[in-house]
Amino acid sequence: MSCCCCTCIEQSEVAIIEEFGKFDRVAGAGCHWLTPCKSMIAGKVSLRLEQMTVPIESKSKDNVFLQATVSVQYRVLRDAVDKAFYTLENPQQQIEAYVHNAIRGRIPQYDVDQIYAMRDEISRGVKEDVDHHMSHYGYDVEMVLITDVEPARTVTDAMNQIQQNQRLKAAMIDKAEAEKIRIVKAAEADAEAKRLSGVGLAEQRKAIVQGLQSSVEQFQQGVPGMSAEDIMSLLLMNQYFDTLKDVAKHSRDTTIFLQHAGGLRAVAEQMEQGVVHMSGASKKRD
Repeated sequence: MSCCCCTCIEQSEVAIIEEFGKFDRVAGAGCHWLTPCKSMIAGKVSLRLEQMTVPIESKSKDNVFLQATVSVQYRVLRDAVDKAFYTLENPQQQIEAYVHNAIRGRIPQYDVDQIYAMRDEISRGVKEDVDHHMSHYGYDVEMVLITDVEPARTVTDAMNQIQQNQRLKAAMIDKAEAEKIRIVKAAEADAEAKRLSGVGLAEQRKAIVQGLQSSVEQFQQGVPGMSAEDIMSLLLMNQYFDTLKDVAKHSRDTTIFLQHAGGLRAVAEQMEQGVVHMSGASKKRD
């Protein structure tokens, strides 16, 4: 009568059962009876998802050496446990070799700036390559992630300096454009102010001439027999004395030198000519 022994297999594990040194079956989780001297457990295989980290040094298309960190998640295929157990003695080493080969075949296709943007695409390509090879040994590669890409310190500093210089250049261009706009707007405002000042001065002079013309006409109506020249001289004399009074009132000087020889007469003649000219223009419009 043969005696048997009992063995327990934990959850998420399988056991490789051999009879007389030859593979017999795969035992799942639970209790199993083994016949002594006939059946034995050759080993156990975990069905859990495993993860390993692979550091890789490679070179980009623009000849920048960088250090990449790749995380690989893999598991044993349930229907190929015997193949995984008997084929590879060190599956992690084999996976690492395939990852090195796949990464070093893809990173040199891109510049260092493009690698950061193409990490997902590179990871998918590496996953397909490694999964294709490891499936022959009973392993399934679930995910490959490039978790870090780090160029040499000097390269990183140079890239940061390039970005800083580009931003400084853009800031200087914006500042120059703003200064240009400010100068142009200031010039336009100054030109407009001068134009309006000229228009206002012209209107002021026009109003003065019209006022003098109106005063001459009123004097002629109120004081018959006075000529336009006499009236203009009288008006200018009044304005002349008003000006002297204002100068004396607001000036800080105690002495004012005035030239009377021909000065008032010349001004009167000019004003008279202006009044005559305005009268002729008014008659033409009428």
